[in-house]
Amino acid sequence: MLTQTEKKQVVVVLGGYGNFGKRICHELAQNASIRVIIAGRNQKKASLLQVALKKEFPQSDVETLVLDRKNNNFKEKLIDCKATILVHTAGPFQNQDYLIADFCIEAKINYVDIADSREYVVNIKSLNEKASENRVVVISGASSVPGLASTVIDGFALKFSTLLNIDFGISPGNKVERGLGTLRSVFDYVGKPFLQLNNGKWQTVYGWQQMHRQYFGDNIGMRWQSCCDVPDLELLPQRYPKLLSAKFYAGLEIGFLHLMLWKMSWLVRWKFIKNLSYFAGGIEKISFLFKKMGTPKGGMYVHLYGTDFQYQPYEIQWNLVAESAHGLNIPIIPALIIIKKMLNQELESGARPCTNLFSLDEFDVFAKKWNIYHTTSERQM
Repeated sequence: MLTQTEKKQVVVVLGGYGNFGKRICHELAQNASIRVIIAGRNQKKASLLQVALKKEFPQSDVETLVLDRKNNNFKEKLIDCKATILVHTAGPFQNQDYLIADFCIEAKINYVDIADSREYVVNIKSLNEKASENRVVVISGASSVPGLASTVIDGFALKFSTLLNIDFGISPGNKVERGLGTLRSVFDYVGKPFLQLNNGKWQTVYGWQQMHRQYFGDNIGMRWQSCCDVPDLELLPQRYPKLLSAKFYAGLEIGFLHLMLWKMSWLVRWKFIKNLSYFAGGIEKISFLFKKMGTPKGGMYVHLYGTDFQYQPYEIQWNLVAESAHGLNIPIIPALIIIKKMLNQELESGARPCTNLFSLDEFDVFAKKWNIYHTTSERQM
């Protein structure tokens, strides 16, 4: 508990009533030493969440704030509410600029987002000099990728003399709540070209193609996967110069739904459709017709291949399982860890992607609150 002389730290969650933002607010509201501000353009949605959180946590300090990054008073409102940290969850981040992060730097407010846009996360370092001069921490991509993925890869990379190939992916359960922002983020690169490191060469591939089946462990089994564009595809070769291949995949649990999206990717690739994200709202409504199918189980895998310190072929397979529809908590855990570190002043000033900023043990502290667990298998070939 705070004494009368102590001041609460204020965490503003932009998009705080969204699919991921509301989960971050729910976790932060349990800490009475933090003032949580649910921010966004929709006052009604923010107020409904505020009432629900106050009812569940009577000792919580939760407020709302109408905040629109397109309004001229955005920066002034942040300063007026005495924000310590701004958590940006209002995606999709594709085609967003750094206006919000820039405002935070000027106002000396720490910034963290859950972006998975390759360009957005990779180029956040362009703000590093300004953030360092203002002694502000700016972290982008505090989510499943690159946040959690980089933690897993960095932890196991120490077991390799040379890490050659990395492929990893995710598959949410069909009975897990889906958000429009997430769909738009995925659909934005469906059928679109992007570069991927394959056998030592950069090759052009297309979003949601290269369809195949992937094993996610005994509790989930085999699921369809297709290639996706994420920041890690650019960050990993920078971190591991000897890497020959880096590939990321994602997929839908229901096979025919995955197949439908694969077919749509060709319409975009052949330029019959400019951008599938324009149809995200309609596709979201159609998807609700199938919400009773499938399971509430989601998963993530990381497969590493290279040579061990006896120069023998060596591989590691890491599988994560989220049961009971708890998979939506996976992307917010890296953000919660970063918020905690910011509150405790454990991070150096500057702007950078969320890579190598926390350990798997720190992830497990949060993961054990939900039905989220992981297993590892290692094999010398």
